[in-house]
Amino acid sequence: MPAPHRQIRTRRTVLVVVEGDTEFAFCRYLKAVGARGRNIQITIRNAHGGSPDRIVEFARRQIRWSAFDRVVIVFDDDKELSTKGEKAVRGIRAQVFRFQPCIEGFFLRLMGRPVPDDSSVCKRDFHRHGLDESSKLEHDAYASLFPEGRFGFLREDPQFADLWAVFTNTTP
Repeated sequence: MPAPHRQIRTRRTVLVVVEGDTEFAFCRYLKAVGARGRNIQITIRNAHGGSPDRIVEFARRQIRWSAFDRVVIVFDDDKELSTKGEKAVRGIRAQVFRFQPCIEGFFLRLMGRPVPDDSSVCKRDFHRHGLDESSKLEHDAYASLFPEGRFGFLREDPQFADLWAVFTNTTP
């Protein structure tokens, strides 16, 4: 009698490169909630700040050593991505999430609060109404602001819906 065939399930691999510690913590939270029980392997790497060009270059170097099915780059939109950087993004076929003017502004918008045009004011307002400076670096802290039960409502925001789709391996 022949041996039974094992069904091999392939996992989709995703590299998420983030600008800094706040984005890293938030993406870790989305990964913990979204990727649970799904056929997806998500690797999150922190570029530890810098210009958008530097973050794109960091992502390019990461994929030099490992193959990924999808590459996602997350950074604030308070600095311009150069033409060379945009060409590099196309070269690595990355999906880019730019938060206007910064990720704290994105959080304020999801919380239903006004979003100032200035990054430093966004950060101050988010620390006042959302998470303080140290709490925003802990991925578990985002559960109090954006509980999984509210994700249906949060997905009405197109940028959140697209980001959520990355972490759940679904289409928005």
